[in-house]
Amino acid sequence: MSTKSMSTKDIRIAIIGGGIGGLCLAQGLKKVGINVAVYERDRTPTSRLQGFRIHIDPQGSRALHTCLPEKLWNIFDSTGGDFSQGFTMLTEQLSPIMMFRDQPPDDDAVEKHRSVSRITLRNILLTGLEECVHFDRRFDRFEQRIDGSIVARFEDGSSVETDVLIAADGVNSVVRKQYLPGNNPVDTGVVTLGGKVLLTDGVFALLPEALLNGPAIVLPPDPANLFMAAWRRPPATGALLRDLAYDFEDNKDYVILALGARRAYFDFPEDPETISAEGLRQIMRRKVSSWHPNLRKLVELLNVDLGVTKIRTSRPVPAWKPTNITLLGDAIHAMTPYRGIGANIALRDAALLCSKLIAVHRNEQPLTVAIGEYEATMREYGFAAVEASRKSMEQAVAEKNFGFKIAMSAMRVVNSVPALRRRVLARA
Repeated sequence: MSTKSMSTKDIRIAIIGGGIGGLCLAQGLKKVGINVAVYERDRTPTSRLQGFRIHIDPQGSRALHTCLPEKLWNIFDSTGGDFSQGFTMLTEQLSPIMMFRDQPPDDDAVEKHRSVSRITLRNILLTGLEECVHFDRRFDRFEQRIDGSIVARFEDGSSVETDVLIAADGVNSVVRKQYLPGNNPVDTGVVTLGGKVLLTDGVFALLPEALLNGPAIVLPPDPANLFMAAWRRPPATGALLRDLAYDFEDNKDYVILALGARRAYFDFPEDPETISAEGLRQIMRRKVSSWHPNLRKLVELLNVDLGVTKIRTSRPVPAWKPTNITLLGDAIHAMTPYRGIGANIALRDAALLCSKLIAVHRNEQPLTVAIGEYEATMREYGFAAVEASRKSMEQAVAEKNFGFKIAMSAMRVVNSVPALRRRVLARA
């Protein structure tokens, strides 16, 4: 049978990739009784615990509220850290430049901004899916049959038959490489160096006041930037987390530091991915040697997850003919980290695709029509987010022009006069 005439009563859905987007989709489908299976390449739930925490904005929060069962939503709502005051821009001497605020009323649990541990969020998303998620299954290729079904084959020689195949396997998506060849993300030429500093009382005393209210970005006169964020786990969450399926969590408080610039700025002596952690720290020390003493000290203290990341980004993909294969998240629209929206867009994809597949399950829409509508909408907002993220990155690593340097000089004068500083900050 063709995909158009396929019976949807017992439609089978296979999701390749058990990241945030794929698991959110699986939760939403399972909640309404749809036959869903997730195939994840990691050998176990704890094989590759990503340590940084992420910002969940209202669109990501809405998606989780839609897809999660009530109990898991309540755990998420209770364990997400505060992200209440917005985002601050600072000079390299820690003088405030500008503050951005975008926070709905505190009583709106769904629309609020949060910081959340990737580890804890994945733990929440895995709970209840123990029979649906299959670990140690590295996807190899798919085959489409004449009757409309798909065979997904894995590197271990196993295979599964499904009616719908969804690529949620990230920036290096194997599904995308076969389904939409020639659309791999490209290297932007920008890299970030950084890691974490555990948030002790001594480290806390070094932090600029702005970090108490949200993340900050330091803009020096050089064509570079330093992202900073202090992540603190909400108190009294242990009992809630014990209700989850897996016994792991990110229970340490820390500060993230990430120095970003074009590769040439760092003067790497070799491929940055081959440089030791101590070598990377030495490079960061040189680049911040004239910065505020507190920032220099924080760089000295970097000792957790210190590494280098090459920033890649997707390019817009022209519309393709919808089939019973589709994609979500980084598998189709990978973006730079400079707006902090990648996870939220993946969650938005998951909720939208979930609603479309539920409509198919209820015989309200043909499968390819529903997937086509999802893809048309996803391409529009997804690649708009990719472009916004790319522009933010370009601005952050651009050569600072004369006007910027004049403004920074003026800011230094403002901050040397307390009364004038108060007036400027009041307007920011």
